[in-house]
Amino acid sequence: MRPSRKIIAGLGLAAGGYVLAAGLVAFAVPSDAARQKDPAITAPAHIHDHSHVDADQAEQLTGPFGAHGDRHPQAPVFETAADGLTERRRRTMSAQSGHFRAISASVLSDAGGEEMLQTHADALAALGGQIDTLFAITSPAPEGEKGALAAIWQKPELFAQYTAAYAEETARFAQTVREGGDLVNGLHDLRYYCVACHADFRQR
Repeated sequence: MRPSRKIIAGLGLAAGGYVLAAGLVAFAVPSDAARQKDPAITAPAHIHDHSHVDADQAEQLTGPFGAHGDRHPQAPVFETAADGLTERRRRTMSAQSGHFRAISASVLSDAGGEEMLQTHADALAALGGQIDTLFAITSPAPEGEKGALAAIWQKPELFAQYTAAYAEETARFAQTVREGGDLVNGLHDLRYYCVACHADFRQR
C-alpha cells in the first residue's frame, strides 16, 4: 500500500478505532465481586504496579526467572453466573478490540507487523464466530451505566442477525488478509458492523 493512501485512509479510521475499542469494552460492566487472596502470603521482592490487591496479599509465583508476586487474583468469585459471564464478555470484547487496533496500526502506519496480520485476523474471526455465546445469560448493564442493553434479550432474533453478520464479516476479513486483498476497506466494513450493533444494543 502506498504511504499516501495510508495517510488518507488513516484519517477515516484512526478516530474510529478508538470508538470501536471503547464500544467493545463497554458492552459489559465489570463485576465488583471481592478478589482478595490469603493475607498470610508473604510479599515477594517483585510486585506488579497495576495492582488489585495489597502487596502482602499478592500470590507468590515461582519459576526460572525467580519469585514474583501477582496482585491480580487468578480465579475471582462471582455472586452469579451472569456476573461471571459479564466479566468474560468484557474481557473478550477487549481482546477483539486489541486485535482490531493492532491490525489498524500495521495497515495505516509504518508500525510494521505485516507478518502478524493473519494471526490477528484469524483471532478476530475465531472470537467473532462465537460472539453470540457471550450473551447466553441475561445480563444487561444497570440503568445509567455503560454496557449491554436489555433489548439484546428482548429481541433475540434481531440481535442474532447482528451477531451473525459480525461473525461473517470477521471471517471475510481474515480471508481478505490471506489473499492479500484491500485491508483498508476491509477494516472499514468490519468497523461498520461493530458500530451498528453498538448503536442499537449498547447503553452509552
